[in-house]
Amino acid sequence: MSEFAAELRARVADVDGELELMRQAFDDHAVEVLTGRLENLLRIADRHGVDVRYAGGGPVAGAV
Repeated sequence: MSEFAAELRARVADVDGELELMRQAFDDHAVEVLTGRLENLLRIADRHGVDVRYAGGGPVAGAV
């Protein structure tokens, strides 16, 4: 795995985890911001052919 792919997966996992915490805290603003960040990371991954579906321990695509 390339360093780029590993870093991208790590960032997706971080944002996905933070997003779940903010959903549990009912922080709508943070959820909106993190969702945008996650969508951007997923676009980057798609553009570069990096599979990040299970980076955060679950299917990220279903979380957006």
